[in-house]
Amino acid sequence: MKAKQMSKQKLMLGGLLAIIVISSFLYTPVLGDSHDDDEDEDNDGISDHDEDENRRKVEIEFSDSEVQIESSLEADGISNEFDVKIEVRDEGVMIKFEFEVDNETLETEIEYKILVSEIIEFIDTSADGFYNDSVDQEVQVLKLDEFKPIVYTTEEISNDTVHIFSIETVDEVFSATVYVTTEFTVVNDVIVAPNQLKIDFGIHNFNYTEPDSVLALKVKLESEMEVDYENDDETEDEEDGRASDEQEVEIVAGDYIGFFSWIETAMVDGVEQVVKATPIETSEGENKMYLSYPRGTEIIHDPKVGITNIIQTQTSAVGSTEILIISAVAILTVTGLTVLF
Repeated sequence: MKAKQMSKQKLMLGGLLAIIVISSFLYTPVLGDSHDDDEDEDNDGISDHDEDENRRKVEIEFSDSEVQIESSLEADGISNEFDVKIEVRDEGVMIKFEFEVDNETLETEIEYKILVSEIIEFIDTSADGFYNDSVDQEVQVLKLDEFKPIVYTTEEISNDTVHIFSIETVDEVFSATVYVTTEFTVVNDVIVAPNQLKIDFGIHNFNYTEPDSVLALKVKLESEMEVDYENDDETEDEEDGRASDEQEVEIVAGDYIGFFSWIETAMVDGVEQVVKATPIETSEGENKMYLSYPRGTEIIHDPKVGITNIIQTQTSAVGSTEILIISAVAILTVTGLTVLF
């Protein structure tokens, strides 16, 4: 009798062991497909699959004082596009970002403007690194109101055509270089996603009038829609592993979020130094903030503008986490059954 029970137990254990072994083979094709999707031909840290899924069509129109950019993507019968207008005028450099989704009719989901208008020389009375117009001593204000003609060029980077717009004031003290890509592209050691524009702000040979003063750049945010402005210490690029040490202001309109982000450091006379940004505030009818920089002759800073939550990433029937869990359970089960057997 005992011999029969032991034989039945052996058969059951053997059957379970066989099922587990066969199941492990069933997961092999899934792992193989995931490996193919992880290929990265241009070595930019983004899989070729994700680059293909997010590649956009870019169309450009420009003049001496204005640029029109249309970036569109169509996938699975649904299309979206964002339109960007860059304009130099008496108030400064204006970048207007408008995102639309094709829900039978093209409908604007979010719209906002970034206006860079002034360079402020100030004495940091509070010694906190921030420009506070109610506390710190303002020395002089340089309004950004006269510009050279906009220069448009393109550059081939890792099989992507990068559109570049160079903006400079007549006195050559302030510059802004705007980069637009069709896919994930590394520009000046920064990964630029196709849902955003990279901007290089530059302050060159500023005529300081005080020996211990520093500079701040005034940035205004505007929208014709009902939006909320929220400060955030972590950007989408940080969450997805494409960047680090960034901050941003989110422009929230219902389910859609635009952003103005910046790296928390700038290159000041060739040395990386901390940038202090004031929270966005509403004062005198303006939504404004200040980017404050250490004193230097050559200051280069790296903001971005764009729209979040439209990047498509690869998915599989079984995610990598699930595969790891299944593998771990299978190994433990096989080990346990082997010991029992």
